[in-house]
Amino acid sequence: MPLPTFIIGGVRRGGTTSLYYAIRQHPEIYLYPHSELNYFVEEELRGRHWHDKPADSDHWEKNHSLQEYEALFANGDQARAIGHKGADLLFWHPAHSRIARFVPEVRFIFTLRHPANRAWSHYWAERAKGREMLDFEEALAAEEKRAEKSDWARYHLSYKTRGYYDRSLQQFLKIFPREQILVITLEEKITRPRETLQQIYRFLGVDPELGLDLSGTRRQQGWATLPRSWTRKAGIHRLVAGYEDFTEELTKKIARSKDSRRRMRNFLQRPFRESVRAVSMSETTRAELNALYKPHITALEDLLERSFAEWRR
Repeated sequence: MPLPTFIIGGVRRGGTTSLYYAIRQHPEIYLYPHSELNYFVEEELRGRHWHDKPADSDHWEKNHSLQEYEALFANGDQARAIGHKGADLLFWHPAHSRIARFVPEVRFIFTLRHPANRAWSHYWAERAKGREMLDFEEALAAEEKRAEKSDWARYHLSYKTRGYYDRSLQQFLKIFPREQILVITLEEKITRPRETLQQIYRFLGVDPELGLDLSGTRRQQGWATLPRSWTRKAGIHRLVAGYEDFTEELTKKIARSKDSRRRMRNFLQRPFRESVRAVSMSETTRAELNALYKPHITALEDLLERSFAEWRR
Protein backbone atom coordinates (compact mmCIF):
# COMPACT_ATOMS: atom_id res chain seq x y z
CA MET A 1 0.00 0.00 0.00
CA PRO A 2 1.12 3.60 -0.62
CA LEU A 3 2.41 6.08 1.93
CA PRO A 4 1.94 9.87 1.85
CA THR A 5 4.36 11.87 -0.26
CA PHE A 6 3.28 15.22 1.22
CA ILE A 7 1.57 16.75 4.26
CA ILE A 8 -0.28 20.08 4.39
CA GLY A 9 0.50 21.76 7.70
CA GLY A 10 1.22 25.10 9.27
CA VAL A 11 -0.53 26.51 12.30
CA ARG A 12 -4.17 26.39 13.27
CA ARG A 13 -6.25 29.15 11.63
CA GLY A 14 -3.61 29.58 8.95
CA GLY A 15 -5.74 28.87 5.89
CA THR A 16 -4.83 25.19 5.51
CA THR A 17 -8.46 24.14 5.02
CA SER A 18 -9.03 26.25 1.90
CA LEU A 19 -5.71 24.96 0.53
CA TYR A 20 -6.80 21.38 1.20
CA TYR A 21 -10.01 21.78 -0.82
CA ALA A 22 -8.19 23.49 -3.68
CA ILE A 23 -5.47 20.83 -3.95
CA ARG A 24 -7.84 17.89 -3.79
CA GLN A 25 -9.25 18.94 -7.20
CA HIS A 26 -5.99 18.01 -8.94
CA PRO A 27 -6.48 14.75 -10.91
CA GLU A 28 -2.95 13.49 -10.11
CA ILE A 29 -3.29 13.97 -6.34
CA TYR A 30 -4.98 11.80 -3.73
CA LEU A 31 -5.81 13.50 -0.43
CA TYR A 32 -7.08 11.70 2.65
CA PRO A 33 -10.87 12.26 2.45
CA HIS A 34 -11.25 14.03 5.81
CA SER A 35 -9.84 17.54 6.02
CA GLU A 36 -7.92 16.95 9.24
CA LEU A 37 -5.68 14.01 10.13
CA ASN A 38 -3.53 14.73 13.16
CA TYR A 39 -2.43 11.12 13.36
CA PHE A 40 0.85 12.03 15.05
CA VAL A 41 -0.78 13.91 17.95
CA GLU A 42 -1.87 12.20 21.17
CA GLU A 43 -5.61 11.41 21.13
CA GLU A 44 -6.33 12.91 24.56
CA LEU A 45 -5.32 16.35 23.28
CA ARG A 46 -7.92 16.48 20.52
CA GLY A 47 -11.08 16.59 22.65
CA ARG A 48 -13.20 19.60 23.55
CA HIS A 49 -12.84 19.26 27.31
CA TRP A 50 -9.92 20.35 29.50
CA HIS A 51 -7.39 17.59 30.12
CA ASP A 52 -5.14 18.30 33.11
CA LYS A 53 -2.70 15.42 32.79
CA PRO A 54 0.40 15.51 30.56
CA ALA A 55 0.02 13.99 27.11
CA ASP A 56 0.75 10.25 27.22
CA SER A 57 3.48 9.82 24.60
CA ASP A 58 4.09 6.19 25.63
CA HIS A 59 0.47 5.34 24.88
CA TRP A 60 0.84 6.91 21.42
CA GLU A 61 3.95 4.84 20.70
CA LYS A 62 2.26 1.60 21.75
CA ASN A 63 -0.94 2.17 19.79
CA HIS A 64 0.25 3.59 16.46
CA SER A 65 2.12 1.83 13.70
CA LEU A 66 3.43 2.41 10.20
CA GLN A 67 1.07 -0.28 8.92
CA GLU A 68 -1.97 1.45 10.43
CA TYR A 69 -0.91 4.80 9.00
CA GLU A 70 -0.25 3.27 5.58
CA ALA A 71 -3.69 1.65 5.51
CA LEU A 72 -5.33 5.08 5.65
CA PHE A 73 -4.15 5.76 2.08
CA ALA A 74 -5.10 2.45 0.46
CA ASN A 75 -7.24 4.24 -2.15
CA GLY A 76 -4.39 6.44 -3.36
CA ASP A 77 -2.25 3.87 -5.14
CA GLN A 78 -2.98 5.34 -8.60
CA ALA A 79 -2.01 8.92 -7.71
CA ARG A 80 1.32 10.62 -8.42
CA ALA A 81 1.16 12.48 -5.10
CA ILE A 82 -0.56 11.28 -1.92
CA GLY A 83 -1.14 13.52 1.05
CA HIS A 84 -3.15 14.64 4.03
CA LYS A 85 -3.72 17.75 6.13
CA GLY A 86 -2.53 18.15 9.71
CA ALA A 87 -2.69 21.80 10.75
CA ASP A 88 -1.15 21.21 14.18
CA LEU A 89 1.88 19.16 13.14
CA LEU A 90 4.32 22.07 12.88
CA PHE A 91 3.43 23.51 16.28
CA TRP A 92 3.27 20.20 18.16
CA HIS A 93 6.96 19.35 18.36
CA PRO A 94 6.58 15.72 19.57
CA ALA A 95 4.99 14.96 16.19
CA HIS A 96 8.15 15.86 14.26
CA SER A 97 10.21 12.79 15.16
CA ARG A 98 7.17 10.50 14.76
CA ILE A 99 6.64 11.69 11.20
CA ALA A 100 10.35 11.26 10.46
CA ARG A 101 10.26 7.62 11.58
CA PHE A 102 7.21 6.79 9.47
CA VAL A 103 7.78 8.84 6.29
CA PRO A 104 11.28 10.41 6.38
CA GLU A 105 11.18 11.63 2.75
CA VAL A 106 7.71 13.21 2.87
CA ARG A 107 7.34 16.82 1.71
CA PHE A 108 5.62 19.56 3.71
CA ILE A 109 3.53 22.53 2.63
CA PHE A 110 3.30 24.95 5.56
CA THR A 111 0.76 27.77 5.39
CA LEU A 112 1.47 30.74 7.67
CA ARG A 113 -0.36 34.04 8.14
CA HIS A 114 0.15 37.35 9.94
CA PRO A 115 0.64 36.07 13.51
CA ALA A 116 -1.58 38.67 15.21
CA ASN A 117 -4.46 37.94 12.82
CA ARG A 118 -3.90 34.23 13.31
CA ALA A 119 -4.11 34.59 17.12
CA TRP A 120 -7.38 36.56 16.86
CA SER A 121 -8.97 34.05 14.48
CA HIS A 122 -7.78 31.12 16.59
CA TYR A 123 -9.24 32.65 19.76
CA TRP A 124 -12.72 33.04 18.26
CA ALA A 125 -12.65 29.50 16.89
CA GLU A 126 -11.95 28.19 20.39
CA ARG A 127 -14.72 30.38 21.83
CA ALA A 128 -17.16 28.96 19.29
CA LYS A 129 -16.17 25.40 20.19
CA GLY A 130 -16.73 26.08 23.88
CA ARG A 131 -13.09 25.50 24.82
CA GLU A 132 -12.38 29.14 25.70
CA MET A 133 -14.33 31.23 28.21
CA LEU A 134 -11.98 34.17 28.86
CA ASP A 135 -11.90 37.48 27.00
CA PHE A 136 -9.13 37.76 24.40
CA GLU A 137 -6.78 39.88 26.51
CA GLU A 138 -7.41 37.67 29.55
CA ALA A 139 -6.64 34.57 27.49
CA LEU A 140 -3.37 36.08 26.24
CA ALA A 141 -2.33 36.92 29.81
CA ALA A 142 -3.24 33.43 31.05
CA GLU A 143 -1.58 31.54 28.20
CA GLU A 144 1.80 30.67 29.77
CA LYS A 145 0.34 29.63 33.13
CA ARG A 146 -2.32 27.45 31.50
CA ALA A 147 0.26 25.83 29.21
CA GLU A 148 2.47 24.96 32.18
CA LYS A 149 -0.45 23.25 33.86
CA SER A 150 -1.86 21.33 30.91
CA ASP A 151 -0.62 19.97 27.58
CA TRP A 152 -4.25 20.20 26.43
CA ALA A 153 -4.21 23.96 27.05
CA ARG A 154 -0.81 24.31 25.37
CA TYR A 155 -2.18 22.47 22.33
CA HIS A 156 -5.49 24.34 22.01
CA LEU A 157 -5.12 27.71 23.75
CA SER A 158 -1.63 28.90 22.72
CA TYR A 159 -2.77 31.94 20.78
CA LYS A 160 0.53 33.83 21.09
CA THR A 161 2.93 30.90 21.03
CA ARG A 162 1.60 29.39 17.82
CA GLY A 163 2.65 32.62 16.12
CA TYR A 164 6.31 32.06 16.99
CA TYR A 165 6.84 30.42 13.62
CA ASP A 166 10.61 30.73 13.81
CA ARG A 167 10.76 28.54 16.94
CA SER A 168 8.62 25.77 15.47
CA LEU A 169 10.51 25.76 12.18
CA GLN A 170 13.89 25.74 13.96
CA GLN A 171 12.82 22.56 15.74
CA PHE A 172 11.43 21.10 12.53
CA LEU A 173 14.61 21.76 10.56
CA LYS A 174 16.63 19.79 13.12
CA ILE A 175 14.86 16.70 11.77
CA PHE A 176 13.92 17.44 8.15
CA PRO A 177 16.06 19.03 5.42
CA ARG A 178 15.05 22.44 4.08
CA GLU A 179 14.41 21.14 0.54
CA GLN A 180 11.49 19.04 1.80
CA ILE A 181 9.64 22.14 3.04
CA LEU A 182 7.62 24.73 1.12
CA VAL A 183 6.40 27.75 3.12
CA ILE A 184 3.62 29.91 1.73
CA THR A 185 1.52 32.61 3.37
CA LEU A 186 -2.23 33.00 3.51
CA GLU A 187 -1.76 36.55 2.26
CA GLU A 188 0.00 35.49 -0.94
CA LYS A 189 -2.52 32.70 -1.44
CA ILE A 190 -5.25 35.36 -1.39
CA THR A 191 -3.49 37.93 -3.59
CA ARG A 192 -1.84 35.44 -6.01
CA PRO A 193 -4.03 32.33 -5.78
CA ARG A 194 -3.28 30.74 -9.15
CA GLU A 195 0.48 31.32 -9.01
CA THR A 196 0.69 30.03 -5.44
CA LEU A 197 -1.19 26.84 -6.29
CA GLN A 198 1.06 26.26 -9.31
CA GLN A 199 4.11 26.72 -7.08
CA ILE A 200 2.74 23.99 -4.80
CA TYR A 201 2.10 21.64 -7.73
CA ARG A 202 5.62 22.07 -9.06
CA PHE A 203 6.93 21.34 -5.56
CA LEU A 204 4.88 18.11 -5.52
CA GLY A 205 5.90 17.07 -9.04
CA VAL A 206 2.44 17.16 -10.63
CA ASP A 207 1.14 19.09 -13.63
CA PRO A 208 0.94 22.79 -12.61
CA GLU A 209 -1.70 23.54 -15.26
CA LEU A 210 -4.31 21.24 -13.74
CA GLY A 211 -6.37 21.49 -10.54
CA LEU A 212 -6.70 25.28 -10.57
CA ASP A 213 -10.51 25.61 -10.48
CA LEU A 214 -10.65 26.48 -6.76
CA SER A 215 -7.47 28.56 -6.67
CA GLY A 216 -9.27 31.77 -5.69
CA THR A 217 -11.79 30.35 -3.24
CA ARG A 218 -11.70 30.69 0.55
CA ARG A 219 -13.21 28.68 3.37
CA GLN A 220 -13.52 29.21 7.12
CA GLN A 221 -15.04 32.67 6.60
CA GLY A 222 -15.59 33.34 10.30
CA TRP A 223 -18.37 30.88 11.14
CA ALA A 224 -17.91 31.54 14.88
CA THR A 225 -20.71 33.49 16.58
CA LEU A 226 -21.33 35.06 19.98
CA PRO A 227 -24.53 35.94 21.89
CA ARG A 228 -26.13 39.35 21.26
CA SER A 229 -25.82 41.61 24.27
CA TRP A 230 -29.55 41.64 25.12
CA THR A 231 -29.65 37.82 25.45
CA ARG A 232 -27.69 38.05 28.72
CA LYS A 233 -30.59 39.73 30.53
CA ALA A 234 -32.21 37.86 33.43
CA GLY A 235 -35.08 35.66 32.31
CA ILE A 236 -34.05 35.72 28.65
CA HIS A 237 -30.73 33.91 29.09
CA ARG A 238 -32.33 30.57 30.06
CA LEU A 239 -34.80 30.75 27.19
CA VAL A 240 -32.00 31.40 24.67
CA ALA A 241 -29.82 28.64 26.14
CA GLY A 242 -32.68 26.15 25.83
CA TYR A 243 -33.31 27.13 22.22
CA GLU A 244 -29.60 26.79 21.36
CA ASP A 245 -29.46 23.31 22.93
CA PHE A 246 -32.49 22.36 20.83
CA THR A 247 -30.93 23.62 17.59
CA GLU A 248 -27.65 21.82 18.37
CA GLU A 249 -29.48 18.48 18.64
CA LEU A 250 -31.62 19.21 15.59
CA THR A 251 -28.67 19.98 13.33
CA LYS A 252 -26.87 16.81 14.46
CA LYS A 253 -29.87 14.75 13.35
CA ILE A 254 -30.49 16.51 10.04
CA ALA A 255 -27.11 17.60 8.65
CA ARG A 256 -24.41 15.06 7.90
CA SER A 257 -21.28 17.11 7.33
CA LYS A 258 -19.62 19.46 9.83
CA ASP A 259 -19.92 22.40 7.42
CA SER A 260 -23.63 21.75 6.87
CA ARG A 261 -24.25 21.61 10.61
CA ARG A 262 -22.44 24.92 11.12
CA ARG A 263 -24.41 26.66 8.39
CA MET A 264 -27.75 25.33 9.64
CA ARG A 265 -26.95 26.09 13.28
CA ASN A 266 -25.88 29.64 12.48
CA PHE A 267 -29.03 30.22 10.45
CA LEU A 268 -31.34 28.92 13.19
CA GLN A 269 -29.53 30.86 15.92
CA ARG A 270 -29.27 34.11 13.96
CA PRO A 271 -31.98 35.94 16.00
CA PHE A 272 -29.89 35.49 19.16
CA ARG A 273 -26.30 35.47 17.94
CA GLU A 274 -24.05 37.58 15.69
CA SER A 275 -20.90 36.77 13.72
CA VAL A 276 -17.58 37.49 15.39
CA ARG A 277 -16.67 39.35 12.20
CA ALA A 278 -18.59 42.23 13.75
CA VAL A 279 -15.99 42.35 16.56
CA SER A 280 -12.56 43.97 16.13
CA MET A 281 -9.36 43.56 18.10
CA SER A 282 -8.52 46.67 20.10
CA GLU A 283 -5.80 48.86 18.61
CA THR A 284 -3.83 48.66 21.87
CA THR A 285 -3.83 44.86 21.83
CA ARG A 286 -2.92 44.74 18.14
CA ALA A 287 0.00 47.11 18.71
CA GLU A 288 1.23 44.96 21.60
CA LEU A 289 1.02 41.79 19.51
CA ASN A 290 2.78 43.41 16.56
CA ALA A 291 5.62 44.48 18.86
CA LEU A 292 5.75 40.99 20.36
CA TYR A 293 5.99 39.30 16.96
CA LYS A 294 8.39 41.73 15.28
CA PRO A 295 11.63 39.95 16.36
CA HIS A 296 10.10 36.56 15.54
CA ILE A 297 9.25 37.71 12.01
CA THR A 298 12.84 38.92 11.59
CA ALA A 299 14.16 35.59 12.86
CA LEU A 300 11.85 33.73 10.46
CA GLU A 301 13.11 35.80 7.54
CA ASP A 302 16.70 34.99 8.47
CA LEU A 303 15.87 31.30 8.88
CA LEU A 304 14.10 30.93 5.53
CA GLU A 305 16.09 33.62 3.67
CA ARG A 306 12.93 35.32 2.39
CA SER A 307 10.93 38.43 3.20
CA PHE A 308 7.58 38.63 5.00
CA ALA A 309 7.16 42.34 4.28
CA GLU A 310 3.36 41.98 4.04
CA TRP A 311 3.30 41.28 7.81
CA ARG A 312 5.13 44.52 8.63
CA ARG A 313 2.63 46.88 7.00
